Amino acid sequence: MFIGRLIVLVGLLLIAAGSAQAAGPKALDPVKARLVADAPALTPGGTLWVDLHVDIAAGWHIYWRNPGDSGLPTQIEWTLPPGFAAGDINWPAPERFVVGTIGNYGYAGSADLLVPISVPATPESGAPPPRIDATASWLVCSEICIPGEAKLTLDLPVGTAAAPVDPAVATMFAQARSHLPQAAPFAIGMAVAEHELRLFLPAAALAGVVRPTAAFFSTEANIVDAGATPRQKPHNGGLELIMPRLAGPAAGKPATLDGVLTLHGADGAARAYSIAATPVAAVAFDDASAIAAWQALLLAFLGGLVLNLMPCVFPVLSLKLLGLATSIHRAERYREGGAYAAGVVLSFAVLGSVLLILRSGGAAVGWGFQLQSPVVVGLLAYLLFAMGLSLSGVADFGAGLAGFGDRFAGRGGLAGAFATGVLATVVATPCTAPFMGAALGFALVAPTPVALAIFVALGCGLAAPLALASAIPGIARLLPRPGAWMVWFKQILAFPLYATVAWLVWVLIQEIDAGSAFAALLGLVAVGFAVWIYGRTRFAATRGRHVGSGLAAAGLATAIGLAALLQPSVAPSNSAGTKDALGYQPFSTARLAALTTEHQPVFVNLTAAWCITCLVNERATLDSAAIRRAFADRRVVTLKGDWTRQDPDITAFLQRFGRSGVPLYLLYGADGEPTVLPQILTEANVLSALGKI
Repeated sequence: MFIGRLIVLVGLLLIAAGSAQAAGPKALDPVKARLVADAPALTPGGTLWVDLHVDIAAGWHIYWRNPGDSGLPTQIEWTLPPGFAAGDINWPAPERFVVGTIGNYGYAGSADLLVPISVPATPESGAPPPRIDATASWLVCSEICIPGEAKLTLDLPVGTAAAPVDPAVATMFAQARSHLPQAAPFAIGMAVAEHELRLFLPAAALAGVVRPTAAFFSTEANIVDAGATPRQKPHNGGLELIMPRLAGPAAGKPATLDGVLTLHGADGAARAYSIAATPVAAVAFDDASAIAAWQALLLAFLGGLVLNLMPCVFPVLSLKLLGLATSIHRAERYREGGAYAAGVVLSFAVLGSVLLILRSGGAAVGWGFQLQSPVVVGLLAYLLFAMGLSLSGVADFGAGLAGFGDRFAGRGGLAGAFATGVLATVVATPCTAPFMGAALGFALVAPTPVALAIFVALGCGLAAPLALASAIPGIARLLPRPGAWMVWFKQILAFPLYATVAWLVWVLIQEIDAGSAFAALLGLVAVGFAVWIYGRTRFAATRGRHVGSGLAAAGLATAIGLAALLQPSVAPSNSAGTKDALGYQPFSTARLAALTTEHQPVFVNLTAAWCITCLVNERATLDSAAIRRAFADRRVVTLKGDWTRQDPDITAFLQRFGRSGVPLYLLYGADGEPTVLPQILTEANVLSALGKI
């Protein structure tokens, strides 16, 4: 197809040249061009904007910077006085022209190509006017194509004071600038299949546009089949634009999609954005949607299953297993196992729904987003601290407060079992299991029902082991019989909870400033007082019990109030920039681009303080002597990006590799090509990847 279109282009140019030569230069002139300056005089040291204004006869069109399947872009060659410099053309948003199977991008009617020209500080007022010469050339096409050219001149005096601008010129430039694409204030994802390209527009892109029609114009040639008609359909509150890829040996497979996105509404609204779409994940394309969707669901279930082995889930899971050991009746185990599973699955569905809603609104968030909020981290630390105190015997909440102590251990009925499932989900989000990255990345670009099914599959995987243990009598019989050992075991389980609290407080300190950290620690004191006074007065006389309950409520209210006041620190976190075993430098896309341009091997570690998987990988693998020696021998530069707090730049970079959360490990060789390492690192797989660069 590409070669055929190349033949068509050459043929058109030959016909154009023959037609122009036979008819004479004045016989047909579909284009009138002129230069217009935005000011009547030159300002020394300033910038003069010049408009190449082109009027195009009806039925004809000229071409954009990427002309599409055929054609040539308009060009301007400048001849400027010494010290002057012309910038690049600022191209207005184009439109699409299709003749048969040939599609082109360009302009009809008229076009304004704006160019900035920097003026040196040396010209003096009263000197001869500097002469600005330009040779504009274009290809104008209708049924035939004709190359055109115009030699244009501007003679402007040098002025030291601002001169009044002709209102007609001011209006002309205002209209010209209104047609320039604006930088998109939202992130756009893309995916590539064998025959299709897809852009995923969030709901924020469509705000205020009634029944929008989208079009995309790639700045790079040989990517999109400009002659084929694109399709669009709703996607997670936004829009999915589906474009056939250009076929043939010259067709490219882009890592990103750079270009102009236009939106036209049924009410006449028109917008144009300059975008750089980045890959989000493997997508379920129409020709293989069932297979891809089932693969994602299976990966999600396996990822949830492996989460049960992660250290962040163990304390809560142990509490529930303790509850199963105390459940004598089979029916009771069935009910509580079902309630636990319902709590897990519903929580995953709610978390997934919130994540999809936020992303469809243009928010740069990913998996674990709730732990980027100091309020959530603080409240979770207070809850686990209260649970630990209850297990230690400071207070036994019994049936009075569902969700604490024994209710989480399973002796408090269905509400406690359900709450255990909710808590298991919340504390599982800092951990990332194998298979989860691809599944979550798929969920963020899949249709909403499929995306929610993936989150439900994650929940089913996490809930499956304990649900099966409660439902299958043979598994339950393997648990020890209730006895005195349970008191000891129950109190021992408090210490993993205290360790989790210590970790959460450490995470909190990464997110807030020193003053807020002190307030957060006072909140722990308030929780401790509330649990202690409740335990001391629970069995007192009526008056004492009421006083104790009131003081406990006051303590909890104080803790909650202190947590609500926690705000993220405005200063950058120190965890990403600390000089540890591998001597990390702070990550930025600019720094990464500079290093890869210099053909420097680079290792990228995107992490977060609340990501336990990340911390385990660093301590157990990346900080090992063998890894450090291998990195040093190959002179690998190491970059660390800290996602502890919300960072839209890191979020966008994660999306380029189809990830919705951390960790992400990348190893760039001297050729600048990245290798994505597994989320669970071993010394062997890191050394193997290093051996290939």
